[in-house]
Amino acid sequence: MNKQTMIAGCVAGIAGIALGIAASRHWPTEASQAASMPTTKTALAPAGGLANGATLGEALVKVQPVEMRQVRDAIRINGKLALNGMRVNQISARLAGRVDKIMLFEGASVRAGEAVALLYSPEFISAQNEYLLARNTVRMLSGKSTSDLLDDAKLTLASARTKLKVQGASDEDVQKLDQSGAIQQYLVIRSPISGRFIKRNVDPGGYLDTGASLGTVADLSSLWFLGNAFETDIPRLREGEAADIVISGIQASGPVRGKISFISPTVDAQTHSVTVRVDLPNERGQLKPDMFAKAEIALDQRLLPVVPRAAVVQDGAESFIVVQRSKQRLERVAVDVVPADDPDYLAITWGIGEGDQIVVDGSVLVDRSLTNPQAEKLPSRVDAVKRGAGS
Repeated sequence: MNKQTMIAGCVAGIAGIALGIAASRHWPTEASQAASMPTTKTALAPAGGLANGATLGEALVKVQPVEMRQVRDAIRINGKLALNGMRVNQISARLAGRVDKIMLFEGASVRAGEAVALLYSPEFISAQNEYLLARNTVRMLSGKSTSDLLDDAKLTLASARTKLKVQGASDEDVQKLDQSGAIQQYLVIRSPISGRFIKRNVDPGGYLDTGASLGTVADLSSLWFLGNAFETDIPRLREGEAADIVISGIQASGPVRGKISFISPTVDAQTHSVTVRVDLPNERGQLKPDMFAKAEIALDQRLLPVVPRAAVVQDGAESFIVVQRSKQRLERVAVDVVPADDPDYLAITWGIGEGDQIVVDGSVLVDRSLTNPQAEKLPSRVDAVKRGAGS
């Protein structure tokens, strides 16, 4: 090997060493790269089971046994207020005719017997003529004829008076006709009850057939609460029991106390519920029909499982609790919940019982893994959590 070749080899070696040193400054080693990456803790407990206080970050889940407490038992029903059907009347026409004038419009207060509208009816005018003819006949025959003719005339007069009253004339209307002898052009339509004129079915100048409704009058001093109770609550409901009604649309010092007046004898085939009706006093007029309300029927206390609110997972309209069946298995259990006496707790009426171990902290995260394991692709430790029997 000549001298020039040796010199070229030395230069190449020195260049390679320098290049290696420069590259090492910019590319970390595999060990240093692994050391610099942040550590990620698993979302679930170790494969050996889910122990109390297992962690995700600082804390994952907490399991504790169900606590049994005496809870004030009550049936709670959602519904709304409605008109008292026993205190609603239609103002109907007993004769066909034209409505020439309406004295009241929607929302106005009205007293029983107060004039509501004036109806022009040829039939009413004819009935007045018949009455005046019978009255004049009685006057003419009085003291001048046999008793038989006078009795017949009096019977005809009584029949004419009855006809006027059947057509809607009041005693005052008949008395005025008898005293004045002047035919009234209009039949006065009067309110049958005191209350509010809540609906008008015809405008002035409109025509009414016999029996047609001019409008509706309702006595609002009493209303109904109408709600639907679940069929499971039917054995515990009784007519005549007191019910406290909380109305959303008013500011009140407390619920309105009423009594259950009706429980439907049939169950709705679609909702599996029964209609419950509560009579409510409304002397001050604060309550309005169609207001949303809630009824609470207080019953005796009963022993129920009580869990923290955080233990209950809400999935749409249904509620669930994660129950630890064993150290190797968790299960998602549907439950029915009602408020407990403590606002931080819920009472369970169906689904779990005494002795069950439930997840009270981190249940939302566990439930997510149970219902959708692919939502978060976690390390193999996810397999430690199983769903349901046979999982």
